[in-house]
Amino acid sequence: MRSPWFRRVTAGTDVGAVARAVDWASTPLGPPSTWPTALRVVVETCFSTRFPMLVTWGPELTMIYNDGYREMLGTQKHPGAMGSPLAEVWSEIWPDLLPAVQQVMERGEPTWSIDAPLVMHRSGYDEETYFTFSYSPIRDSGDVVRGLLDIATETTERVVERRRMQLLGAMSVRLTAAHGDMDAVVAATSELLDASADVSSSAVYLWDDHGALRRADAGQDPIVPTEMVQRVARTGVAEERERLLVAPLRASGDPGACGVLVITAGAQRPWGEAYRGFFGLVASAVGAAVSGTVRHTQEVDHLREVSDTLQAAIVPEGSTLAGVVARYRPASGDLAVGGDWYDVVELGPGRRALVVGDCVGHGLDAAARMGQLRAATRALLLQDRSPAEVLDGLDAFARTLPGAECTTVFCGVVDEVEHSVTYAVAGHLPPVLSRAAGTTELLTGGRSAALALSTAPRAEAVERLVDGDLLVLYTDGLVERRGESLRVGLDRLTEAVRDQVHDAGPTAVADGLLRAFVPDGAADDVALVVYRVGGVDGAPARPAGRAALRGV
Repeated sequence: MRSPWFRRVTAGTDVGAVARAVDWASTPLGPPSTWPTALRVVVETCFSTRFPMLVTWGPELTMIYNDGYREMLGTQKHPGAMGSPLAEVWSEIWPDLLPAVQQVMERGEPTWSIDAPLVMHRSGYDEETYFTFSYSPIRDSGDVVRGLLDIATETTERVVERRRMQLLGAMSVRLTAAHGDMDAVVAATSELLDASADVSSSAVYLWDDHGALRRADAGQDPIVPTEMVQRVARTGVAEERERLLVAPLRASGDPGACGVLVITAGAQRPWGEAYRGFFGLVASAVGAAVSGTVRHTQEVDHLREVSDTLQAAIVPEGSTLAGVVARYRPASGDLAVGGDWYDVVELGPGRRALVVGDCVGHGLDAAARMGQLRAATRALLLQDRSPAEVLDGLDAFARTLPGAECTTVFCGVVDEVEHSVTYAVAGHLPPVLSRAAGTTELLTGGRSAALALSTAPRAEAVERLVDGDLLVLYTDGLVERRGESLRVGLDRLTEAVRDQVHDAGPTAVADGLLRAFVPDGAADDVALVVYRVGGVDGAPARPAGRAALRGV
């Protein structure tokens, strides 16, 4: 029996036409002409609004819905859902819906859910979806709950977009923090993508030092053929295969790719333009980080080459004088330019000066001050000044050189004929003297304040030497450790020098001390001078007299 009322309320809409085609008499609701007033009122409201709305009624909660709700049914549940039981249509999410349905149908209480996650099978695959909805009771004329009204809106796109933007934000923070460290960039990329619900797999490929494209992340299993990755790296053009994107890694303006990102979409969201756009943003973020790190590494390598050249010019490695070996090590992670220095100056037959110093700071400024102080020290020594007079001259010079205040210096003059070392110390750490007789001590004489801190005359001390004695000069980077007393470091160095093989040459001693004290690099610059009295780089030898040294 046709109902003029039902034809009127369902007219003008696509879903209304579907509703008119249903054999309602074969459902628990019966023909529309027999529907109770309460149901007719809510059905008319449903078809008169464009907002998604679902009406269910009767023991099976038979479904009636409008055009707005039809979109929520995907590609496979409509039109079969019209006139069907709610539990049957939404069987895959019924355990999620049942508590809310019972709250309405059994207790007559409305519900309210915001961005509720539901995995629906509405378009041929398990799909991640989110909905904000409210269930309300529909009562008959006897005030008995007979049905349920569902007013809903799908929020999937908004929730997923927000999640993706959060991932991009987290990538920006992590990749910025990892700038300059390629391993950290790759690790951050892999960690964030592995944790994303929108990514099922990923791989990062980078050029190695030999010009070969290799996988840089921890993964092993190939995601796509190698030739596809190499083609994208070569052409710089992204390629797509089903739910997978192979994208070149490069920053805006880069002429070529510095790597490749392979990324596969998660299985529970449809592949389309939104996914492609998201993956494109991910590739851009990773590409900018990789490209920036490559440029940073190249710049650092160039600066390191320049700094190595500069440092070698200011503080050449080693010494050309027999029996003396010098070493310089920059602080770990720094360019090789620093404020520590040493010098070994030949003052004439049988006399040589040994100098170590430490300017405050690191970098080019400290190196510039160090270079000037080193040159001034050498000039004063070549004028045959005593160690104390050299420090007095450096005091005057340091007061004219901004930043040179507080520089520490040890200046000693060794007389190999007289077997003595005359020295003066401006705030520097005491040298270690290991005597051939078997004792080891710190030389604590001739001490005074660091440069430019006092106008008092400089003190000077003289120490007698014999063949085979070992003198070790150093800067604080060799012995200082964070959280440890300097006294502990000095004791450790004294013991290490004492333990050296007595006939070991200065090269073996210097290299052994560096291995023992800074095996993985120093936290501060280290300058080291090792002098074996009366010997060359090997067993000590008794020196000739001064007349012989002069060639007389």
